[in-house]
Amino acid sequence: MNSKSKGGFLFRRRSEINLYSLSLEHFAIEFLSLAQEYSPAPDPNSEHAMASPLDQAPSGSNHSRAPGIASQVEQQPLSGTEESQDHGSTGIKQNGWRRLRGFFGSSSIKACLLFLPPALLLFTLFVTWPVVEAAYYSFYNWNGYGAPSKWIALENFVRVLNDPIFYHSLFNNLLIILVSAFIQVPLALALALLISDKSRSSVVFRAIFFLPYILGEIVAGLIWRYMYDGNYGVVAVVYRWFGKEAPEVLATEGWATAALLLVIVWKYFGFHMALFVAGRQGIGDDVLEAAKIDGASRWQTTRRIVLPLMRNVAVLSLFFSILGSLQAFAIIVALTDGGPSNSTHSAVSYLYNFGIKRMRVGFGSAIGVTLFIICVLVMVIYKRLLMREKEAR
Repeated sequence: MNSKSKGGFLFRRRSEINLYSLSLEHFAIEFLSLAQEYSPAPDPNSEHAMASPLDQAPSGSNHSRAPGIASQVEQQPLSGTEESQDHGSTGIKQNGWRRLRGFFGSSSIKACLLFLPPALLLFTLFVTWPVVEAAYYSFYNWNGYGAPSKWIALENFVRVLNDPIFYHSLFNNLLIILVSAFIQVPLALALALLISDKSRSSVVFRAIFFLPYILGEIVAGLIWRYMYDGNYGVVAVVYRWFGKEAPEVLATEGWATAALLLVIVWKYFGFHMALFVAGRQGIGDDVLEAAKIDGASRWQTTRRIVLPLMRNVAVLSLFFSILGSLQAFAIIVALTDGGPSNSTHSAVSYLYNFGIKRMRVGFGSAIGVTLFIICVLVMVIYKRLLMREKEAR
């Protein structure tokens, strides 16, 4: 190969390399532009320090080139296209290195890289993997011992969807949601508005109403089970005062459901009250003082200023009510254990009683997968309704 053809070959190869590096660098710049808001502004005085090792090399050094080729390549004059590509490649390199170092050098990204992997690992181990494992077991008739071997396809799901007790448990969950949303949350809001000041009496009342939430669900269920007892409970004592025979509250279907709803409202009332108290105390006094100066009464201030400003807290409280209602389990097991006649089961207690407790792990896994799908659908619908309301405003 003569020197002319060799120089042309090197020119073409160098152009191809430049174009290839340009495409890669453009891709890197597009990726890094997503995190540009996290990048600190580059210091013009430290441009040499932020440049890549290739850019820091002296212009006359040839240590990065192959021996025997550098002199021949340098003898070839650069065309306008090649020169523009070379300058563009150098500029993109410098800009890319600055953004890359700025991106990974910011404190928020360092904290994210430090704490995100352990969180993802825990989420995978305790959330994602159990869901995948339950979905796998739901296709087997398995009692939990040994490896599952009897494949029954969708038979477990068919049993779940044909069981009337499952639908009754879902109805109980819906009933808990309605009671929480229309009784528990409004009462908590009203009480929070009354005791949201910083006086000693308000602090004492807040502690009293918040105390049931501190108790464990099992403890709360056992306490109320004793109180509802028809022989020696508080209900029996009250009925004896009036000379009447105490009913067996937890042994009657209608009364047992009402008793369960009362316990749930009592147990979680303090949590929602604390949310509303925090939201009320977060409203600045200057806003209320301005309304008072304008002649607004206390009711007008509450209705037109306080309640609209606490709307986000109310949405959060409603979200926790729905989520907690779908997860109701321990307090039901301790209070009624799903009875009488499986009338007070929630979806989760139904899973425990008919799946895990009776060693029907495959059937219980099918119930769990079905509940997971229902919860996801409920949360998606809730979020869409919330977003639609925000767009309407």
